[in-house]
Amino acid sequence: MDKGFLTEGLMDELSKIVKMMGLGTDTLKDKLTSKSNVSLSSKIVGSSWKSCKAYNSKGGSNFYSDTIDISKSPSSFEVSYSGPSSGLNIAHASGGKDTLHQLYNVLICEINPFLSKGNMKPDIDGITTEEGDGKNEPKLTIKVPLQSSNQIWQLDRRGGWGHDPGPSKMSQKCEKINSLGGECEGPVKNVSSGKFGKITEYFITHTI
Repeated sequence: MDKGFLTEGLMDELSKIVKMMGLGTDTLKDKLTSKSNVSLSSKIVGSSWKSCKAYNSKGGSNFYSDTIDISKSPSSFEVSYSGPSSGLNIAHASGGKDTLHQLYNVLICEINPFLSKGNMKPDIDGITTEEGDGKNEPKLTIKVPLQSSNQIWQLDRRGGWGHDPGPSKMSQKCEKINSLGGECEGPVKNVSSGKFGKITEYFITHTI
């Protein structure tokens, strides 16, 4: 069980003890809940990434509403980009201009806070991409099916534009998570291609 979360039963027992001691239970609950939320937020994949910090510092999807569209529900998460394939820095750790490939960083920056609400698990085998070359079509859309789950899952990735980085680093992440008692699935290879070239990604999903 994740130590960052307090069960309802444990909260009740703590409340009884505090009440016997003549202390305020509301204050205790607030402090414990706050600590639990901090613990969860620090585990969200992408929260410490420089690319996500750069993206969020500009206002995230609100700032890029003309080029990035996000659709989400308990059964699916979708992010689309329409604009120049390169030349813009949207979500890159060091100000890179591989704009289209940065959409995969945007995916991580956006989907994992949503997944942290719980009861949703990415179906990494079902991830699909759509490439559009028409003037009024998104240049790239990434669709992630979501399944029902009683745990909190996250999505992680590693990829390359014009080169294949291989699955080894994502495999090592999964092995570490599983060795520590978590659950991790993948990596699953995903390839998108179009006039922009070829993007190769490796996805994993794991519990926190």
